[in-house]
Amino acid sequence: VTLGQHDVLRVGGEMQQYRINDWWPASGGGMYPGTFWNIRDGQRDRSAVFAEWEGRKSAQWMTLLGARYEQVTMDAGVATGYNPAGGGNQARDANAFNARSHKTTDNNVDLTAAASYTASDNYAIEFGFAHKTRSPNVYERFTWSTWQMAALMNNFVGDGNGYFGDLALKPEQANKLTATFDWHAADGSWGFKATPYTTQVADYIDAVQWNATTNLASTAAVKDKFSVLRFVNQSARIYGLDLSGHMPLATSSVGDFGLKGLLNYTNGSNQDTGDGLYNIMPLNAKLALTHKQGGWDNSLELLMVQAKDTVSGVRNEIRTPGYSLVNLRTSYTWKQVRLDLGVENLFDKFYYLPTGGAYTGQGTTMSNPALPNYPQWGTAVPGMGRSVYVGLNFKF
Repeated sequence: VTLGQHDVLRVGGEMQQYRINDWWPASGGGMYPGTFWNIRDGQRDRSAVFAEWEGRKSAQWMTLLGARYEQVTMDAGVATGYNPAGGGNQARDANAFNARSHKTTDNNVDLTAAASYTASDNYAIEFGFAHKTRSPNVYERFTWSTWQMAALMNNFVGDGNGYFGDLALKPEQANKLTATFDWHAADGSWGFKATPYTTQVADYIDAVQWNATTNLASTAAVKDKFSVLRFVNQSARIYGLDLSGHMPLATSSVGDFGLKGLLNYTNGSNQDTGDGLYNIMPLNAKLALTHKQGGWDNSLELLMVQAKDTVSGVRNEIRTPGYSLVNLRTSYTWKQVRLDLGVENLFDKFYYLPTGGAYTGQGTTMSNPALPNYPQWGTAVPGMGRSVYVGLNFKF
């Protein structure tokens, strides 16, 4: 909706309905003849309305205000284990889950306020605040079994541990402040951006190690091995800095040379326990020497990643060493066609992915791999070796 020469109002609505049945047939033995219902008749329905006002009172100022209201309704049916007389406290956990109401309704509100100011042809600044809310998903709320085998089936974060949910989980509420400082040439030939940010999260969905025998949080932490964890609400803080820039180096008869760079730093911590947050990328940077001539566009990249030493202790997240990789890319562009060629990890260096989780591709499947079984705890997922790609893009 155009409100005037410089103001625009955007309004809208959204509806999403999600259904899931997650069951596991018995494979014999003590499981037979029952079926394990991990989530029966699960549903997660979202309905929302939103509005956003954008104003441009001058060529220098742009402001943006947005609001969103969303209702998230969730429900699930009766939990059932393989065999009421079976192991793993299946009957106890199912009865406890079934004795409670499964239906929840979250009324979530998101708010956004942002502004940008163009001071000159060489400098601009953007800054903003956002309040964002996320309701738990069906696995965080409705999975119910403390049995190690069942909990392992619910690992969607790749850390090798088993997980189960909590009907009482509250939605996460994050408050984020950020700013971007942009220095650049009027013709765009060089530029530098710095974006610091900080986020405080109330009711952050983290996890605690669980003692299935007592059905309580573990009093003694399990170290350097996989375990069973329960999703819980805690508080968290995330802050970081993103830097990027580009500049020309030389112009000659063989083409134009330039330099591009990126640097990212993120720190995440659990404010209740002092633990690190899971899956935070360590300090990393990329430098690229670029070359352009005619239809050719080439780059030689150096990717550098610091060792991952700050980890989630409750998950026994694996530390990984630092590494550097070299990538080579080239492309040629015609009027409507572009051909891309490249080699990533040019020197075929072996390295571990800092956010790749734990390698569990071999060993036991129905219980956590126990030392010294292979793969023992501490085996990270390796990164890809040398890879060659080719791509063809056609514009019409």
